[in-house]
Amino acid sequence: MAGIYIHIPFCKKACFYCDFHFSVSFKSKLDILQAINTELVRRRSFIGDEQVETIYFGGGTPSVLLGSELDQIMTSINRLYSVAENAEITFECNPDDLTLEYLKVLKKAGINRLSLGIQSFNDEHLEWMNRSHTNDQSLQCIQDASGLGFKDINIDLIYGIPQLSEDEWKDTIELALALPVNHLSAYSLTMEENTPYNKLVKQQKYQKPDDDLASVHFEVMVNAVEKAGWEHYEVSNFCKAGNYSKHNTAYWQNKKYLGIGPSAHSFDGVNRSWNVSSNVQYLEKIESNLEPYKTELLTNEDRLNETLLTGIRTKWGVDLVELRSEYKYNLMELFPVMIAEWQLKEWVVIEEENFRLSSQGLLFADYIASELFSVSD
Repeated sequence: MAGIYIHIPFCKKACFYCDFHFSVSFKSKLDILQAINTELVRRRSFIGDEQVETIYFGGGTPSVLLGSELDQIMTSINRLYSVAENAEITFECNPDDLTLEYLKVLKKAGINRLSLGIQSFNDEHLEWMNRSHTNDQSLQCIQDASGLGFKDINIDLIYGIPQLSEDEWKDTIELALALPVNHLSAYSLTMEENTPYNKLVKQQKYQKPDDDLASVHFEVMVNAVEKAGWEHYEVSNFCKAGNYSKHNTAYWQNKKYLGIGPSAHSFDGVNRSWNVSSNVQYLEKIESNLEPYKTELLTNEDRLNETLLTGIRTKWGVDLVELRSEYKYNLMELFPVMIAEWQLKEWVVIEEENFRLSSQGLLFADYIASELFSVSD
């Protein structure tokens, strides 16, 4: 299995908390799209004859694309790569872009999974985050998408917002679960270094995120989704039974994927590469017939640590047999006291040769993984 990720580096507005690569200037849009098509041609050998089972349009905001622009990229992918007949093709969108006509365009182009940047159902919170849509637009586009036959719909939400009460967050989750969607991704508000939010907090104009509040919100969310019968299959991801994001699950299971566009990452099982996070530099590299990416050969230790980090974040955990055979790493012998403490706290579940985190333990996934990392002397 292989996946393709396409990064569309444009947004109509800059959300104040976002540190992904994007530009609010569309002057280079046509040139970037041409360069993306060129990179698809040049990097075909990365996947070769392997079947592509997932395609993911991320960003930025892919829904700034015209139907003709999306068609051009999809035509290139289908011409150059062996795309599975039932491939999962995900398209990230903002609610204000999803008119009924645009949804029809996406469906005609072959998009079969939508990921909607809802973030909040509260207009005041949306304005606070500098989002470009309203709650009414969110609800309308979800109903329209469902009515057109989109069965796989994800919505993104943000918790840990300082002014978001526990009761309102509980209402938010209950509303989300009542909508015709089958997947939910929820992320804690963070203060990234090069963002307007970070500057506003330093200027004491905005409150910084409250970790304790975020923990409460996380527990409220986990209880609500599990009560509704949904699966909590990764720290930030929930779905109706079996409706996992195939593309993201492939990331967590260390499967091959090709990243196209500025700032996109690729992985072939041994090497990791990343494109320059600059539209100008990306264009210069492509136009000069130079590689727009840098590559790192992962050591055995790097691969082990990534296996721990990604595996521990999921409901499937890590295979202790694989750690011993593939990486010569015996987790249970190396950390018996620490693991026993985590078991007493009910953070860790060990069944036969599987090591995973409980719903409560997932709140501490990154911390636990870092404690288990292999570090060379």
